[in-house]
Amino acid sequence: MKNLPTIPKEEFKKRRDNLRVLMISNQIDIIIAYSDDRATFGQQFSRYYFNYQPHFEPACLVIQANEDSYIITGPESEEFVLNNSYCTKVLIADVFTHPDEEYPYHNIKKISDLIKSSIKKTSKIVVGIAGQEMIPYDILNAVKNIDKVETINVNQIILEQRSIKTKSEIDVIKHCYLIAEKGIKRGIEVIEKGINEREIAAEIEYVMRKSGSEGMGIDTIIGSGQKNTRPIITRTTFREILNGDHVLLTIAPRYEGYHGAIGRVVGIGEIDKNITYAYKIATQAQELVINNMKPGKTGKQLDEIARSFCEKNNFKENFAYSGIHSVGVCEFEYPIMTSWYEKEIRENMILSIDIPIFFNSWGGLRIEDGFRITEDANEKLQKISKDMIIK
Repeated sequence: MKNLPTIPKEEFKKRRDNLRVLMISNQIDIIIAYSDDRATFGQQFSRYYFNYQPHFEPACLVIQANEDSYIITGPESEEFVLNNSYCTKVLIADVFTHPDEEYPYHNIKKISDLIKSSIKKTSKIVVGIAGQEMIPYDILNAVKNIDKVETINVNQIILEQRSIKTKSEIDVIKHCYLIAEKGIKRGIEVIEKGINEREIAAEIEYVMRKSGSEGMGIDTIIGSGQKNTRPIITRTTFREILNGDHVLLTIAPRYEGYHGAIGRVVGIGEIDKNITYAYKIATQAQELVINNMKPGKTGKQLDEIARSFCEKNNFKENFAYSGIHSVGVCEFEYPIMTSWYEKEIRENMILSIDIPIFFNSWGGLRIEDGFRITEDANEKLQKISKDMIIK
């Protein structure tokens, strides 16, 4: 594959430089950002600052206000980091080492000692921690117990930095939506009576992998029938598609660390009229948001447009979550347009409009699409029809 969009190396350095400016203005000496190989949120920090995708062993990025940055990880990842990222310094910590394995040729130290060796101050050190909610206890405890260290949560500082996308990010995300669209189309093509959910997922993921996807930001969701579509999240199973089923497809491929999320519904034979009605309402609610989504509108206003329309059409208790959210190095990331988010959306945000209608007697569904916020409106990132396909 030639001439596919990527994030240039210099942009990663610029991100770290910009973060250092924020660190100095907030009087933060060091930021430690945790990353691992969890699909949805795990790699967000390491991918954003170093283009590093952890595999097997977790990692901590250490970004210093006035010094070089580096990655602390386990022994099996030392050369992996150097070969597969823009990080040029790797240190090995005991907390990332498998307790039953032996690594006689690696220089393994305590994570607290590695961090202390970077600290030049003799007075109190302010350590910002990103991804604190994901960090294992022994790692977090080791950092918090370093002498003269004060830890603060810096998630918001980093998430704000990521909320407005650069041109290269937009190009990468647009390509990811093209991949997602190919996947959804393939899913719609193969759905028929007798095929099972995992077979559908396999067809979708094969096409997306062939198109350049490096993996999934969320496990591919193929839910069918009442039981497997009623919850917000479902596990794709061996259940075979039956006449009268509706099939919910929700996919989020990852390309160059970024995501594109699309959700559609396919019906088989004669389906419950309540399902087609619900899908109609969800689609209309999405269109209302699209028509109003532009710079200057607040997240609260966008949420109200979608939520109130669904409530007026008898789905008050089925509008299960705030479905309008940003997309980037997470499939689901800040800002999220909740009923209390009063900040205005801005040009070059990438937002997903996901309209949820779940917890019904017949099951549930969503429609989801991605958009770039333009100077005075928005640009859709996929061309696939929103019509429910009935086979």
